Amino acid sequence: MRKSQAESQKEAIMAAVEEETEGEAIAAAAKAATQIKLEQRTISAKELSASVEKALHGPGGSFRLQFDDGSNLFLSTSGGILTATVSK
Repeated sequence: MRKSQAESQKEAIMAAVEEETEGEAIAAAAKAATQIKLEQRTISAKELSASVEKALHGPGGSFRLQFDDGSNLFLSTSGGILTATVSK
């Protein structure tokens, strides 16, 4: 079965966390996304990495990246931990 774009991006981000290069992986995912939302507000790809970094070191936050194949990647931060889930 072929992976969705969201699943591929999730795997790249989670692998990058171990190497501490998740900012680059998140930026790549943002470029591939058709729409990015922070809570209920649409944000640009450029804003995503900075917003995730800020959320990791602050009160947390949730982000939704939507891809043209209809898949969604949900990133959430809480207590300095980044979690990624996928839905089709």
